[in-house]
Amino acid sequence: MSAAAHYAALAELHPLDHRYLVNQGNALWLADLPAAAHEVYLHASALDPDCLVARRGLASCLRDLNRFEEALTLHQQLEGLLEHSSPDGLANLWAQSQVLIGLERYGEAFQRMLWRRSWETGPLEPSWDPLAKRLTLTTEQGFGDSLQFARFLLPLQQRRLAADRLGGVQLLVEPALVDLLREGLSWLVNPPEVLPSANGSELARVPTNALSLLELPGALGLEQLPEIRADGSYLYSPRWNSRPPDLGAARGLLRVGVVSAAGRPAADPFCQREFDKRSLPMAILWRLVYELRARGAQIHDLQYGPEATRHRALGLDPMPSGPGLTGFAAAARQAAGLDLVISVDTAMAHLMGAIGRSCWVLLPWSADPRWLRRGDGCPWYPRLRLFRQPRPGDWHGALDQLLGCFTPIRFAQDRSP
Repeated sequence: MSAAAHYAALAELHPLDHRYLVNQGNALWLADLPAAAHEVYLHASALDPDCLVARRGLASCLRDLNRFEEALTLHQQLEGLLEHSSPDGLANLWAQSQVLIGLERYGEAFQRMLWRRSWETGPLEPSWDPLAKRLTLTTEQGFGDSLQFARFLLPLQQRRLAADRLGGVQLLVEPALVDLLREGLSWLVNPPEVLPSANGSELARVPTNALSLLELPGALGLEQLPEIRADGSYLYSPRWNSRPPDLGAARGLLRVGVVSAAGRPAADPFCQREFDKRSLPMAILWRLVYELRARGAQIHDLQYGPEATRHRALGLDPMPSGPGLTGFAAAARQAAGLDLVISVDTAMAHLMGAIGRSCWVLLPWSADPRWLRRGDGCPWYPRLRLFRQPRPGDWHGALDQLLGCFTPIRFAQDRSP
C-alpha cells in the first residue's frame, strides 16, 4: 500500500497528469483492492480518454468485481486499438478469453485462445491439423490449466480414431505430470504418448511445431465442453477412481485432506497477488482444522511445496501425509484413500475434478472466471462443490457455509455417485 500512497501524493501534486493515477490504480489492483483501483482508473481515464493502460486496468477491475459483461466490452474495444502481436495485444486477448469462459461462451473463448498463436507467429501451419499423421501437444501456464484442458484430449482422440489415425500424438508435459497422465489416459483406445518436456519443470514458450493444450479446443472447433465419463472423470485409473472403503466412517472418523495455499508466492507481483487472494490466512486454516476435527474428521495434510510449513507452524501435528507428494500421480493415489479433499483454488482442486473425486473448494469473492460468478457447482468438474466468500475478503463467511454442510448425513449424500 505504500506504493499506492506514494503515487496518490504525486497525483495531488500533478493533478493534470494521469500517469500517477494509473500507477496508483496498478498498485491498488495488485493489493487486491479492485473497487478502489476502479475509481482511480476512472479518474485517470477522465484526464486522458486515450490512455489504453487505464482501460486495461478498468477491464481487470470489472472482471474482479464480477461484472463480466462490462469487462468484455472493454476488452473488445481494446482489441481494435492494440497491435495484435504486441505483448499488450496478446495479454488483452487472453484476458478476453477468460471472461468469455466466465460467461460460458466457450466457442468464442476457445477461438481467442487459438488466435494468440496466429497473431504472434502468423497463420497456422499444416502440422497443426488435428488429423495430421504426427501431432505434438504441450502444456503452458500452470499445472491447473494443464489438468483442466487435458479433457480436450478425449475429443481429439475420438476424432483421430474415427479417421483411422492410430497413434501419432505426442504430449510433452512437466515431469510432475508425466506419470499421472500416462496412467490417467491409458483407458483411451488411442492414447497419446506422454513424455517429459525438454525444459524440465519450467514453463516456456510453446514450440512452433506444437499445439498447446489451451489451443486444442479452438483447433478442434469446439463450441461446448466435451462429454466425460459418467463418474465425472476424464483421467481414469482403477487406483484412483474406485470408491474408497468406508474405513473412516466405521471408526467414526471421516478422512479429509486439506490444501490451504495456492500458487507460487513472490515469483512476481501478479503471482504474489493471486497467492494472497486464494490462500487461507493462518487464522482461517486453524479454524478449519479445529472445527473439522470437532465434527469427527481425521485431517490429512496434502499441502505441497514451501507452504507445507504453514501447517507445522500452527502445531497441527499429527496430520498424516502418507508417502509424500512427489508428483501428481502420488497425490491422486493418496486422495483415493480419503473421503474428501478440501482445497483452495490451486492445482489440487483441478486434479480432484479431473479424476472425479469429491472435493470442496474454498474460493475468494473475485474468483477466477472459470469458476463462474455464483453457485456451488462448476460445469468443468461435476464432483466439485464450491464455497465462495460472500463478500470480498470474508473467509469466515465461506468457511461457515462449508462447515454447515459437514455433517455425517449431508456429507454422505454429497459424496454418493
